Amino acid sequence: MCLAKGIDVRTHPILSALAASLLLLAPVHAQAQVVAENGASVRDRTRADYDPLGMRLGAFQLDASVDFTATFTDNVFAEESGNEDEDVIFGISPNAQLSSDWNRHSLVISGGAGFYNYNDFSSEDANTNYLRGVGRLDIGSRSSLTGILGVANEVESRTDPDSPFTLEPIEYQRSEAALIAQHTFNRWRVIGEVGHTEYDFDGTQTFRDNEEDYLRGRLEAEVTPRLGAFVQATTDERKYPNSPTLDSNGEAYLVGATINFTDMMRGEIAVGQFTRDYTNSSLDTEGLAVAANLQWYVTRLTTLTFDASRGTEEIIGGGTSTPYVETQFGGRVDHELRRNIILTAGAAGGRREFSGVDREDDFLYGDVGVDYLLNRRVALRARYGREQVDSSGAAAFRDYEVNNLTLGLSLRL
Repeated sequence: MCLAKGIDVRTHPILSALAASLLLLAPVHAQAQVVAENGASVRDRTRADYDPLGMRLGAFQLDASVDFTATFTDNVFAEESGNEDEDVIFGISPNAQLSSDWNRHSLVISGGAGFYNYNDFSSEDANTNYLRGVGRLDIGSRSSLTGILGVANEVESRTDPDSPFTLEPIEYQRSEAALIAQHTFNRWRVIGEVGHTEYDFDGTQTFRDNEEDYLRGRLEAEVTPRLGAFVQATTDERKYPNSPTLDSNGEAYLVGATINFTDMMRGEIAVGQFTRDYTNSSLDTEGLAVAANLQWYVTRLTTLTFDASRGTEEIIGGGTSTPYVETQFGGRVDHELRRNIILTAGAAGGRREFSGVDREDDFLYGDVGVDYLLNRRVALRARYGREQVDSSGAAAFRDYEVNNLTLGLSLRL
């Protein structure tokens, strides 16, 4: 179980500090031109002496792990100040992935589960699981067809922006299916995607059951070997069988650039427009759409990641049953102190603007931690995270602060 990450459209001191660090580090980086190992981030690069080997099964590779965690939280139910309840949460999470090693085509099947037990508040105990398959069919050297199927049983976090004060955690089932086709010719690539997702909530939350059908098209152009441009259009239809007034149709159009300076920076930035029209027209929304993710290889040992987004929330909340527009931005730094010791710190901020009611939520999330790789089979992890939410307006929901401290042990195949 994890904390929901907050976001804020207003500039926050932590994010201002990150921006200032960019200005300070840029001249050094421009002069040094330090090349990141294999053009990979600190998190993604290989570590020959510490990466798990997995198991070969014919033409497949099996990777698996079991994570054990103990988390102390000072606000189990994300309640307002003065009403907090503390507890310790013990978790066990087995995960496995089977990947093909073929010269052409590919198949990846992954699955796992999570078992979380509260020391004092046993009513919060929860079990989750998932199964997902991704298969790619290569058609010649320039075209491919990818299929995705997935199912999951999940539990909504108490820090969800609109989580109701129910006696037990809200459980729901999520399923997905998608088909993606792409073709490359000269310096152009065309991508088309069609998909379907469903959410089925348990208990009194069945009014939130919904399904979505979407269609997405994307055209990419290689301007130079390191820079590209793209346009993307998405249309979708969401249906709430038990709450038809929440049915909606949405569109989003983005124009952006891709960056592939593997020795300096990689990612993409896009801006555009989104609209969402509801059966209940008072909930209609439209505005600026943003999608960005950049990795900056400051040095060989340090990676900065920046992300930002703006759009409508996908699932109606369980408290006020009101959709909202969410703006978020944040940054993370990963530093390789030693080959087997990775330090990490991140911050994100944002705002949720609710439709049809007078309510805005400003929230901030931050965390620091360390990963210690003992050997190929054993890894240790420590994290401290803090989340703060301030809700304002006539329909304000709640203000709260949550602090979590997690210690983890991972056993890897």
